Amino acid sequence: MRGARDDRADTPRALGDEVSRLSLLALLDEAVGAAEKADLLLARCDDIDVTTAADARQALRLRVTFAELQRWVDELDLDAREAEVRDEAARLLAFYLHLLTHAFDRRIAAAGHDRRAIRSRGPLTGAPCARLTTLRERVSSWVR
Repeated sequence: MRGARDDRADTPRALGDEVSRLSLLALLDEAVGAAEKADLLLARCDDIDVTTAADARQALRLRVTFAELQRWVDELDLDAREAEVRDEAARLLAFYLHLLTHAFDRRIAAAGHDRRAIRSRGPLTGAPCARLTTLRERVSSWVR
């Protein structure tokens, strides 16, 4: 009988771990989608001289999305393996938030400071999105 009670005690923790992994996977799915949209928006804005109102609104929506995703990711209670993924995902979400903020501040501000230079220093375009995709696939393999 004792073994059966011990199994029941492990069930809530196992269920909680599975819910946490599925939550992390869902957040990474959302992050990859938002990162792809951000990369497209930033690339499109590189090709034009004037930011449109639609682009500015999309940038704002993406900034809100990245901030919310980062908050949700930070609140996940995960074991060591998943916590490592959570921490890297949080850094990548912060990167996109920072990138969008400064990219559109420059275009809107009259001063014209070149704050988008961070994007030009190395192969950053696509790399953070690719890394978020890799993290999503990694967590997805744990869920299967």
